[in-house]
Amino acid sequence: MIRKLLYRVLPDTDKTRGKEILRIEALSDAVFAFSVSLLIMSLEVPGSFEEFRNIILNFPPFVATVAMVFFFWYLQNRFFRSYGINNGTIIFLNLSLLTIILFYAFPLKYLFSFLLSLMFGKNFIPGGHGEGLPVLSLENFNELIIFFSIGYSLIWLIFFLLYRQAWQKKSEMQLTKKEEIVLKADIRDSVAQLCIGLLGLLFSLLHLSMLSGISFLLIPLWLVFHAAITNRKMKNQRGFDRCQVA
Repeated sequence: MIRKLLYRVLPDTDKTRGKEILRIEALSDAVFAFSVSLLIMSLEVPGSFEEFRNIILNFPPFVATVAMVFFFWYLQNRFFRSYGINNGTIIFLNLSLLTIILFYAFPLKYLFSFLLSLMFGKNFIPGGHGEGLPVLSLENFNELIIFFSIGYSLIWLIFFLLYRQAWQKKSEMQLTKKEEIVLKADIRDSVAQLCIGLLGLLFSLLHLSMLSGISFLLIPLWLVFHAAITNRKMKNQRGFDRCQVA
């Protein structure tokens, strides 16, 4: 995945503590699979060539939505595999995450459909340009960004709280220095992503729709910058470990 490639985490920093699949994980996998199933079920069997064409146009937003869902599944799965924590707080946070994922699946697909329509100049929303009417007015777009910003912020807030739970138990889990660097990086990343979501929400509430949309372009810039910081800390720690052995 993108973060694992960017951080270039060394093999011995990725210990598996969650060796058994917990019931909350099994439920999580079922919910993520159900979310994707709902998206697939929305692709009805075409009754005409025009409907078939609409399904083909609907494929790119579908792929983008599924990729986003599986990305959050990957982060959640990596958390449980890396730390194996299972208490009341973790269960509550995980159920909250699953609720948001389920609720945002279809709206997220609509958002991707609209954004891809703007990017490529094609209508990825079947029937959206009937009689020359716009798919989305400026006011509606502002509401859509508010809706997306709230969901994006909540998801990253939950991940921040999950990572903080792991940090509070670092002594109990006997995390290595390299593992602490990785966990700190995840905490820092979740805070930054949360701030980006809140920034987009703030601009939307001020009816600055364009600035709100542009604020989410900070995500790839942040990932590159954050990767550089994390890789540098990992290299410094590796050099320190070598000096200790010598």
